[in-house]
Amino acid sequence: MLKQAQLFIRLTPGVLRPQWGHGYVNEFRGGPETLLRWLETQLGLPVPSVHTADRITEYAAALDTVVDSVITASMKTDRWGTASDLLSRRDELLLAGWNETNSDALPDLVRDLAQAAEGRTFVFLSEAARLQRVLDALSVGQVLPPHRCFLHDSLDVWPVVWRTVLGKLDVVNQPEHAPHGPHASALYTAQNVVRGADSTSIEQDSTFRYVHTRSESAALELVAAILAGVPNKLASTVICCEDDDLALRLDASLSRIGLPTTGASAWSRAHPVLQILPLSLALCWEPVDPQALLDFLTLPFLPLPRKAASRLANALAQEPGLGSSQWDVAVNELCGEEHDPGGKVRERLDSWLLCDRTSRGSEISSRLIRSRCGMVAQWASGQATLFAKGDQADPRLINALQIAARQASLLGELAENQGMALSEPQLARLLEEALANGVETTSCIEAEDGPIRVRSLSEIDGPCDWLIWLGLGTADAARCRWSSDQLRKLREAGIEVDDGSNNLSSLRFAEARGYGFVKEAFLAVLLPQDLVKRWHPIWLAIRAWLRDKDIEQPPVFEDLVAAGEVTSLSPFIFECQDADIEPSQKPRPLWAIPDNLLCDRETVSATELQDRLGCPLKWTFNYQAKIRPSPNAELPNDFQLKGTFCHRILERVFGGGGDLPTVDDAVARVIATYEERLPLDAAPLALPDKYFERQRLRSELENATRVLIGTLASGGYRIVGIEVELSGEAFGKSLKGLIDCVTKRDNGDEAIIDFKYSGRSKYHSLIEDGKAVQLATYAYGRSMVHGAFPAVAYLVLSDGLIYSPSESPLNGDDNRSLIDGPAIQTVWQKFSAAITRADDWLTSDAPVPARPLQDPTQWPEGIDKLVLDPRIRANTIQDVCRYCHYKTLCGIQETS
Repeated sequence: MLKQAQLFIRLTPGVLRPQWGHGYVNEFRGGPETLLRWLETQLGLPVPSVHTADRITEYAAALDTVVDSVITASMKTDRWGTASDLLSRRDELLLAGWNETNSDALPDLVRDLAQAAEGRTFVFLSEAARLQRVLDALSVGQVLPPHRCFLHDSLDVWPVVWRTVLGKLDVVNQPEHAPHGPHASALYTAQNVVRGADSTSIEQDSTFRYVHTRSESAALELVAAILAGVPNKLASTVICCEDDDLALRLDASLSRIGLPTTGASAWSRAHPVLQILPLSLALCWEPVDPQALLDFLTLPFLPLPRKAASRLANALAQEPGLGSSQWDVAVNELCGEEHDPGGKVRERLDSWLLCDRTSRGSEISSRLIRSRCGMVAQWASGQATLFAKGDQADPRLINALQIAARQASLLGELAENQGMALSEPQLARLLEEALANGVETTSCIEAEDGPIRVRSLSEIDGPCDWLIWLGLGTADAARCRWSSDQLRKLREAGIEVDDGSNNLSSLRFAEARGYGFVKEAFLAVLLPQDLVKRWHPIWLAIRAWLRDKDIEQPPVFEDLVAAGEVTSLSPFIFECQDADIEPSQKPRPLWAIPDNLLCDRETVSATELQDRLGCPLKWTFNYQAKIRPSPNAELPNDFQLKGTFCHRILERVFGGGGDLPTVDDAVARVIATYEERLPLDAAPLALPDKYFERQRLRSELENATRVLIGTLASGGYRIVGIEVELSGEAFGKSLKGLIDCVTKRDNGDEAIIDFKYSGRSKYHSLIEDGKAVQLATYAYGRSMVHGAFPAVAYLVLSDGLIYSPSESPLNGDDNRSLIDGPAIQTVWQKFSAAITRADDWLTSDAPVPARPLQDPTQWPEGIDKLVLDPRIRANTIQDVCRYCHYKTLCGIQETS
């Protein structure tokens, strides 16, 4: 025969779970919701699960009927947030016994709530309405089964409606729990302190230890090491850790050394499947945020073919904008007849990426939101069904897909219920509500006979031997929603709304009760972040009774390890082991590489030659070993983006060559192209928060165009082409590359101009010191075709400056700056001679040098005057290292 029900109920919400090895039959432990569910079950009053968003939507519609009130402005500004807050207030009022009648004695806000409820029946029941159904059932003769309800809190701290319900039950007050710690011990004293009993100062002993760590990782290693030494104590040890992420990392530490894990979990919205909804909605705004688009394309699980998404992501990394030149090339390649004969790939790309868009700052159509949400819901539910039919279905992935489908469906309904259109902040509010907690993440199982992890001391519901409190800080408690004046008026009207003190005292009592269950020993671990948080009130009470020395100079775990004091925290003993640590890659100036693994290339370029001379090791990694950086696409930084974009604009406007336009005409064409292409080719700069940057770039490009065209016109030049392919030979090999700008005079004299976004002092020095080897290589290539070295110049776009060497000058007026520097032919001769002298590493069995790591005295002759700076000490960054992907491999950059 089943024993009578045992209900252990407290005002603090939450279900108390059984411990390992303890089963409960017909026992229910938790907060008000646990008791209410039991009552509804016994009386046959089931209530379907309702999402909070449904209740908010329903209540918002009721609040819309209230006009010219204290809530009107808030409803217009933030309808969802206001409705959510007012619904919570209404629930508090109803539990306090308010029957939603209006009265002049009530605060204005409450009168507005009464007006919203007038003549309206709400479909979704509040907690007070559910309790009233229970009371109605009991009043008509329904009987509860035999039971005993043990209350942790006194009856007078419960809301009024709950007191009425509790009056119908067989209520038994919980007996006071005496401290479980050893009598007269430090733990016993601390347990009395948190109970509010008279006490003395706490002098640490083997039952009470307090330790500080300098990092989270050290704290986790400490706990794991302690538990590893006491396998018989694992099942009777409770670890209190408020931080879910820290608890997951603790499980990883326990698993690594073979200990049973706690099964810690955290709710996260970061699951890739849950990102599809917000990212697909982010594509509905014009201009499209390229970072959101890139995030969408690089999701590990998405509704586009992986090959297509990867190709588009790489296009985005080159020109960050949907609709850029690179984007169009990629789309045409993916959707051509050869790769997409049925047109299915284009159909999917169009449906997911080419939706209707709304200008930023405008309201977005609710119908568009519903359509996008419907696509996500349909795709996610379909994928979940498909995977469920597989032989090796991953339940976690299926669960995430099902959650994503529910979230998308909910958001679509919420958007339609808000009206015809929503602003961007309103959509963000609804998205926040729809995403809720996300997906529960559990890295390790809750292993049998392992330690028990709790988020709060209030979850401890039975005796335990040890308590390890990991992290003594806590988040701020929620503030009372009501002002003191509103609370006063409500009390005068006979409505006793809790100002938060009842709930808070219940929580503190539950925490003190949980702390009192510790029988043998307690370890408090202070983390670095605790020093910038609010002390947990329980710890604050304990801390007040510690000796000054223990507060000001607690033992530090790292110091104990260094001193070998492994037993000073007894019984929380740990072991230390010495291990040989492999050092990180040391800087190695010379690399012994078998010469049969090296071979010369069939082509050369300016960049390749510069690397070959400046750092043969970089050349080897890149051109011989073909070691490439991560394939993950990423957007260029602002500096790279501006330089590339300016190049593209000038190429579009002047790439066809021909006679020069007037300066004003050239500027007009450049600015028109700039405005047209900015949201397509450089979309990050088109976003609202980049207004000043794009305006500055526009001004810089306008000024640079004036200087360029003015100089060329005054020098009698016309533009041959932009991005002109380099031809000719060097070192017996084909010379490759693209020259930014080639110009020509009527007499046949040529000039080449290299565009640089910024770096006025750098390029001034390169010309002055005869180190402009890139220009020299380009000039040599043109001389192979036309018989003479052309004039050369740098155009620094951000400053509108043209630098040209006095011995190879670009003709023109005062817009250019002539710098006292050698002829470009002389620079090439020195450059080619230095390469020839320094190539023994490639043509013999000599080691491959990493020249930036060498002492300058070991460099071959001439290198220090061309590509390396002897003033920069060894093992530091030379110019050839700045954009090198191999700094960790060579050792010039240490691994962390």
